[in-house]
Amino acid sequence: MEKSSFFERNRAYIFTLLGLGVVGFVFINFLMIMDWGYLIKYTIHVLTGGNIDGILTPADSTYKEMVNRAFGPNYEAIAPEIIRASNERQLYIWWVFVAEIAIFCVMYTISGRKEAKITRPNDQVEVFSLVHRAIIWLNVFIILALIITGFNITWSLRSEGGYIPYILRGTHEVTGLIWFPVWLLMSIIAFKDLKILSKNSLIAKIILPGSYKPMQRIIFLVFVMMGAGLLFSGFLIWFIHPDAYTNAQFIQFKRALLYVHFGASVLIMFFLMDFVYSTLVAVKGNLKGLITGKYPREYLEQLAPDVLADIEKEKAKR
Repeated sequence: MEKSSFFERNRAYIFTLLGLGVVGFVFINFLMIMDWGYLIKYTIHVLTGGNIDGILTPADSTYKEMVNRAFGPNYEAIAPEIIRASNERQLYIWWVFVAEIAIFCVMYTISGRKEAKITRPNDQVEVFSLVHRAIIWLNVFIILALIITGFNITWSLRSEGGYIPYILRGTHEVTGLIWFPVWLLMSIIAFKDLKILSKNSLIAKIILPGSYKPMQRIIFLVFVMMGAGLLFSGFLIWFIHPDAYTNAQFIQFKRALLYVHFGASVLIMFFLMDFVYSTLVAVKGNLKGLITGKYPREYLEQLAPDVLADIEKEKAKR
């Protein structure tokens, strides 16, 4: 097969879609008990301007109307799966991470670690400005905090409540609010494809140097889309806190949002683990550059020529 073929150019996208398709089919068809027909109809109903209370067909009796208002409509459609999934995650989610780490260990064993041969260590090139590094590291620390505090919520039955889990849950909510502007800034500076669409010199200064390989572009898109899903669903789950008066209006909406939040967190964590492995574990010397903002020129020539070309092009314009 020629390197210029459609498959060679797009195999990262093809394999990613196939992988997610297979996993999604197995998960939805064999591992979940939710009424997907109802969820799809409900989503369309909300997006087309319907109410968010989950009542797709008006009640035909006073009793049904009372039940809908008190407990939310169609309890069997979503709620039992939420309870079961919450319990099962606490038992089995450990093995998901064990499997992912095992995959990366196999990849490391087969591929080894890339390392540039440096003969001129003092010939340094600035790749990341102070602003870039601040945004990148803020994202790192905030996402770590969200993962740790989010696990506290996931394993709430094991933590058995108390003051510390209460503080961790509150920390998760506050950290999520703080993450929104940082996620937005990270999405902007990492939008490398924007340089292809615009030749504005200001954009070239703001956006990180270099160009995306297909798998890197997939990780960026997942970060943007799943981050948006996490922030949107998380804010609404936090904001729409049901009480005796709002329960019937929002309960089904919150059930659906829980799926958006958990699904987005699973996807973003998998691709972030892949990003961490490919940039820090599989390549030697990258972490130091993320801290100082500078890399040896030979490092860039051998491992990131696109980044060096972008920087040199920008210098030539000055």
